[in-house]
Amino acid sequence: MGARLAFLDAARGLAVVAMLLANLINVFAPVRPRWLGHNLGNELHIFDLPAPVFQLLIGTSLVLFLTRRSGSAKAVRRLAIHRFLLLIGLGAVLDAIAAGHLEVRWGVLQTLGMGGLVAVLFAGASDAVTLTVAALIAATHYGPGNNEVHRSAVDCLPFLALTLLGLVIGRPLGSGDREGFRRRAVLAAAGCLALGVGLRLMGVPYNKVIGTSSFVALAGSVGATLLAAAEMLDAHGFPAPRPLSLLGANALTAWVLQYVLVFYPATYAFTPPNISVAANLGMVVAVTATLAAMTLALARRGIRIPI
Repeated sequence: MGARLAFLDAARGLAVVAMLLANLINVFAPVRPRWLGHNLGNELHIFDLPAPVFQLLIGTSLVLFLTRRSGSAKAVRRLAIHRFLLLIGLGAVLDAIAAGHLEVRWGVLQTLGMGGLVAVLFAGASDAVTLTVAALIAATHYGPGNNEVHRSAVDCLPFLALTLLGLVIGRPLGSGDREGFRRRAVLAAAGCLALGVGLRLMGVPYNKVIGTSSFVALAGSVGATLLAAAEMLDAHGFPAPRPLSLLGANALTAWVLQYVLVFYPATYAFTPPNISVAANLGMVVAVTATLAAMTLALARRGIRIPI
């Protein structure tokens, strides 16, 4: 198997840190400035973006998995499908325990896994076909009639367009063409930004909860910009810090630690203290840093969630 791309792992690391911060703010800082919230309906806030950006990165990372993994193309695709099914199953178990109900639940990991499954399905399709499918998803799920994205395997469709976009952006990496990758990322960033702003001006609100097409396009622009910036910095001699790349390569471990060490205790054992806004936000930063440090410590010992 080929070496990992540090800049891509760094992008994943930034995304997962932002996702952890967004979730931990809800746990430790119920009272905070409104701009630090997320999932607030027809409002756009910075922490609405990390999860859909990670959704896009799933598609880009899949390109490397399919092209650099040893074995026949068919066997590698079967392995990818197996891993994404495990990811969906893991997410369902984690969310069921957190909710205290023995039932099949949908959530972030499940949506990421479903995006991966769809991306594997279109891995052999042309760019035109893949982008057409992504556009059809956006056009038929532009807002009215959408349910919550993280509600079911069907309702998560709006975010799956992001994984397909990430797949198309990442295809040049399969042959080592970083210049081609950079061009695609920049083009996607500009095109998605124009589409997202245009749809908003036409009256489609930015709404992460239901995945409106304006929000999905904007998230696609942010994700593509992150990829382009990370690659260009790396190409010009400014590589990402090793710990950030290592964290991105082990993002799933950090996500699971969040459940085990924070969500479950906060649900079943104790109520986080409500001291002051500043102190509670300090706790958010401290806990996020602790989860990241534990993830890195485990990774250096070869301990990770192997999905």
